[in-house]
Amino acid sequence: MQARHFEAVVFSTKAAVATVLTVLCYEFIKLPGAPWVAAVSAVLVTQPDLHASFQASFMRVVANLAGAFGGAALLAITGQPLVAMAIGVMLTGLLCYLLKQDDALRPAFVAVIIVTLIGEHDKWHSSLDRVLAVVIGCVCALVVGFLFDKISSLFKLREGENKKTGQPE
Repeated sequence: MQARHFEAVVFSTKAAVATVLTVLCYEFIKLPGAPWVAAVSAVLVTQPDLHASFQASFMRVVANLAGAFGGAALLAITGQPLVAMAIGVMLTGLLCYLLKQDDALRPAFVAVIIVTLIGEHDKWHSSLDRVLAVVIGCVCALVVGFLFDKISSLFKLREGENKKTGQPE
C-alpha cells in the first residue's frame, strides 16, 4: 500500500474512533444536550499529527466559549434571536479580525448562530451545555490522537529494528 493511501486510512480511522469515543463518553456521563455537538467537535479538531490537533482543539474551545457566551448575552439583552445573531456575528467577526484570530472565526460564528437561534428558554444553560460538548469532543480527539501517535511510533521503532537485523517487515 502506498504511504499516501496508508495515511488516509489511518487518519480516517482516527477520526472515526474519536467520534465513537466521544459519543460513548458523552452518553456515559449523561450530559444534557445532543452528543452530535461533541462528535462534530471531535472530527473538526482531528488532525494528522497531535500538535496540530492540540492547536485546533484549543482554538475551537476558546472560539466556542466566546461565541456561545456572547450570543447568549446578546440574546438576553435584546430578547430577539435574529437581532442577537446579527450583532453577535458582526462583533465576533470584528473581534477575531482585531485579534488576528482567523482560525477562530468560523467556530465562533457557528456558536453565536446556534445559541441565538436554538430556541431554548434557558440561554445560559444551553450555551454552557454546548461548550461542554465541544470540550468533551476536543479532549476525546486529543486522547485518540495521542494513542495513535504512540502506536505509530511503536511501529516505526519496530520497522527500524527489522531493517537493522535484516528481517522482513
